Amino acid sequence: MQGVLKFLLIAISAAVIGYVGWTVYGEGTKTANARMSESVHLSQAQAQNTNQSLTEAGVVVQVGQSVLSQGTVPPAMETPPGVAEITSLDKLLIEWKPRYEAATRSYTRFDASITNAKSRAEQYFAQQQAITDEVQDPTTRARLQEEDEADMVLYLEWKAQADSALKEASRFMIQLDDMDAILRKMELRADFVFDSTAFTEVPAAISELNQQLFEFQVASENIKLATRSPFEAQQP
Repeated sequence: MQGVLKFLLIAISAAVIGYVGWTVYGEGTKTANARMSESVHLSQAQAQNTNQSLTEAGVVVQVGQSVLSQGTVPPAMETPPGVAEITSLDKLLIEWKPRYEAATRSYTRFDASITNAKSRAEQYFAQQQAITDEVQDPTTRARLQEEDEADMVLYLEWKAQADSALKEASRFMIQLDDMDAILRKMELRADFVFDSTAFTEVPAAISELNQQLFEFQVASENIKLATRSPFEAQQP
């Protein structure tokens, strides 16, 4: 669950940073540094507010004694107690499939959101730098440059956390993908009908005729001896 909370915090931070990049020019009464600090506080507050709902929606899928994954699922998909004690493959798949599909979609969105947030942040810093460079007074320009650098420090901290979270999410997805492959193999095995006792003996018709083969060979040789070649001269 700690990993999930961290993922959410990173995603919210990414969205806030992107928002700052698009709205910073219209707020002349605030410095860029103050706005960035506010965005960090906002993301932390939003993460805290969702802590309870995440706790209620969290799910841990276990096989044996090993914890295979942690992640959020829609509130309607409540995990029944004792998943590890399920003995029916059909019931296990009912519990697994919707959560695996939700996790896959969530990972795709998570990856795309981080990429988008980085792109928007780069645009933001490029625009900020361009505006700073327009300022002619050296003292003012130096102060604005310090604010830009302070923003960059905060962004690089977020970027490191986002990259770490995405790396951990990728590691989780490898485990989830492997578990899904195992379950699909089990499902295929359960649906495959095969009689392992069939076709293990030679059919009776073949074996019986083979037992009589010698007699047919003798008869054929006798008939061959009694039959003249069609190329022999015909006697009147």
